[in-house]
Amino acid sequence: MQTFEISLQYRMVRIGDADPLTNPKSFVDYMTGAFVERTQEEESLWLISMNPKWRPMGRTLLRIGPLAATMTMPRDLFRVALLAEANAIAIVRGEPSKNVEMTKHDERALKTFRETAVCLNIEFVDYLILSTGDDRRWPLFYSWRATAKH
Repeated sequence: MQTFEISLQYRMVRIGDADPLTNPKSFVDYMTGAFVERTQEEESLWLISMNPKWRPMGRTLLRIGPLAATMTMPRDLFRVALLAEANAIAIVRGEPSKNVEMTKHDERALKTFRETAVCLNIEFVDYLILSTGDDRRWPLFYSWRATAKH
């Protein structure tokens, strides 16, 4: 019989204070440098784990490829959040085109992720779509929190 141990590993990607992510621009700034090489050319889905004061604890690349948000199961996303002991989360979809509007796939994924967060008592802070294409007028993004009527 084989026994495995699960662990969460952190790798520093930036030095500095972790200010609370309180508005869409702060999320965009936090994700700077995340979209390199392959993730810049393909759709990607990221999870930002946060403490109760919305200070980021880490960002995790969950999936790369077409329909990244739709193809990510809630169990995969929340496994990371639970291992990180996150009290709050935000989801970021990297979009290689300049189209940062919510699609029906985004809306369905958002609904599922929000409902799961409520069940797990994890605060769902935002769902963002960021353009990752080469020709960007940075930042080109959409924020569910900033535009939706909750």
